[in-house]
Amino acid sequence: MSLSDLVETLQALPSEAPVVFLTDEGEIGAGYHVTELKLSHVTSIDCGTRIANWSEAALQLLDGANGRHMTVGKLSAILGQSMSRVSGLATVPLKAEFAHGNEGMQLYGIDTPELTGAKVIVRLTQLRAQCKPAPEMPANQNLSSCCGASPQSQCCG
Repeated sequence: MSLSDLVETLQALPSEAPVVFLTDEGEIGAGYHVTELKLSHVTSIDCGTRIANWSEAALQLLDGANGRHMTVGKLSAILGQSMSRVSGLATVPLKAEFAHGNEGMQLYGIDTPELTGAKVIVRLTQLRAQCKPAPEMPANQNLSSCCGASPQSQCCG
């Protein structure tokens, strides 16, 4: 999901509905805060010695201890203003940075917001490491097959 996808989805929902972010550990506390939106340009080298370049964005959330969940209208306005001020932020893949209790921040995928009763639920899903050179492989596949028999792949298997 990109930031523009997220904003477009939110804008189709009731503007006064509270937005509740949810991880496997539970809801992000009411009174949460959007601390920043980041646009990063990444250059990497994988275990198969291939170099890649891409851009990605992160929505950083500060866990709340009290207060109210942000409304769809307020969150949409914050995200929309950020998109208009940071060139390229809108269209790159978006992830969330968050930690319950604000300790041990993790990176999450962001699912499509859904209206559930009177609130909008945005599920944050855990991400897993993957061997970039390998095609989509099942989670239970042996990592030694990840990079093949290439002598350049010393870090694999």
